[in-house]
Amino acid sequence: MFQIKELTPEMDLCLQNFCKKCEELGYMNNTFSAMKYEWLRQQGGIWHCVSYGGLEAGYGDILSLAGCHPLPEINENAWRVMFRGVQLPGHYGFGLSKYHMNALTWRHILPKQLEFIGEDKEIYITTNMTNDASGKMNKTHRLFQRLKVLGMVEHHRDMELYFTRQSVWKLNREMYMEVRANVV
Repeated sequence: MFQIKELTPEMDLCLQNFCKKCEELGYMNNTFSAMKYEWLRQQGGIWHCVSYGGLEAGYGDILSLAGCHPLPEINENAWRVMFRGVQLPGHYGFGLSKYHMNALTWRHILPKQLEFIGEDKEIYITTNMTNDASGKMNKTHRLFQRLKVLGMVEHHRDMELYFTRQSVWKLNREMYMEVRANVV
């Protein structure tokens, strides 16, 4: 069974193992330094992960992780979710979903991020438009264009954010929660 947890310093060994796996897979944004682990915490953000096993005891495997942090570049009420979101390849028993509910980050981590942030905040997700650091960013950008057609997200704007040209998508929280309730 999956466990969804806040990533804490007690899990550092498991995080290092996860980052090593990401590096071996060629995921360049998910090495320990590139993921901006400490930076996100300094911004008031939090990391969540999906795992098998007891990470605090130094065993178990992280399968997926993502962070969330305030996004003052949009407005004082904005939060960015799915920051450095990554999932190791595997068959996790969900099948296909036009709403992206087959992704561990979207299905399991995003609800924890929304709970942490609270209901009164605006939720944004970014996708890189041209800088494909993992080989999957362009695919993710196209996915969000499809989610826009379905009403799950709204294209807020394209902008330079942290030295990278990105599309900023506003999550339709109500629709997300409704769809998720029907698949969990």
